[in-house]
Amino acid sequence: MNNTNLIEFNKMYLDIITPVNIASNEKLNTTDYIYDSKNQVAYFLNPLLWHKFIYTKKLFPAYMDFINDKTKPRKILYKWLIEQGYNIEDIKEVVKYKLIAHENIDKISKDSLNDIILQTKLIDGSAYIPGSTLKGLIRTAILYDLLQKNPHLKQRLWQSLERAINGNKSYDEIKRVENNLNRLLTAEIEGTGKREYTKYDKKSIKIEYYNFMQGIKLSDAMAKTEHNNLVLLKKIDLAVKDNYIKENSLSVYRECIEPKTRFYFDMQIEKRFTQKLNINSAEDILIMIQNFFDASNELLSSAFGKDYGFLFNDTNLGNTYIGGGTGFLTKTLVAYLAPTKMKAKEFISRYLNMKFKQRVKPGIRDTKIAPRTLKATKYNGKLTLLGITKIGKV
Repeated sequence: MNNTNLIEFNKMYLDIITPVNIASNEKLNTTDYIYDSKNQVAYFLNPLLWHKFIYTKKLFPAYMDFINDKTKPRKILYKWLIEQGYNIEDIKEVVKYKLIAHENIDKISKDSLNDIILQTKLIDGSAYIPGSTLKGLIRTAILYDLLQKNPHLKQRLWQSLERAINGNKSYDEIKRVENNLNRLLTAEIEGTGKREYTKYDKKSIKIEYYNFMQGIKLSDAMAKTEHNNLVLLKKIDLAVKDNYIKENSLSVYRECIEPKTRFYFDMQIEKRFTQKLNINSAEDILIMIQNFFDASNELLSSAFGKDYGFLFNDTNLGNTYIGGGTGFLTKTLVAYLAPTKMKAKEFISRYLNMKFKQRVKPGIRDTKIAPRTLKATKYNGKLTLLGITKIGKV
């Protein structure tokens, strides 16, 4: 049998090195959970049972007054419950699960965790990592590898981005150029594949590309434990402003998978799709993942290493970033297309200002890197980066 027609099946693992949040489509506000600030525990409610409790105890009028009270923009459900003469023990039947919020309590607003971004979970409440998330990080690593091997193509793609932003194109138009980069890149490498038409700048451009990811199939990643260890952690931005670093503790919490949790997933490689990319095994993909991880850390540490070099110690244990709170530079290729770090910073700064419709103010310039913030949190009282994991072959 021709070797290129073989399909390789691999059992893979993913170890959580620093806390990870794969965001679901759910975000809770302060009226969706009960937070006991004294014990730093958040209680997540079953909505049906919670409303049944309210009706049964004849609390509905008081509850609606509480919800609709515009004089209290920050509504603390735990305080309201206590005012009605009830405590946590009285509602234990309506609690789905509870989580510790660790030491991340803001002294000013410690009675609330504000918004909470939930982790993607199965119906039994255990965390999992979608195969689409794994596929996204692998795809980015492969495209990074292709760029490094094709400097002329890298230069041409960068010039297309520069023309777009210097031509005063809108954010949406520049975003379309960025989205097309992946297709253009693989088209140049492969020179074959299916045809697709993409509109850009009111012109129809025919793009031929080879869908190499068709040859890499991934399952969702599951842990063997019945329930994963989850914890609530606060979002912290480490910001570079006017050549000094400032720690900004934000009023957003993430439901995170704790370190030392191991997940397993299946990876299938169909070599007739991947051979032209020099991918014939899981080991080839792992090398590409590691290379992109190293490039991301080199870029981040060049700006933040002087003051926060200790945060990068955990990178020695991992080989990829995954999930929310890992930052723009760990998920996109724009910075790695630019011929210099300065040009990358200037482009990304303008690009993000357009996206968020910001105006650059005095003292808020991107002096070292863009984005100007390093994403972090505190876990067990220790400042740490988010989303560092280790993918390997079982």
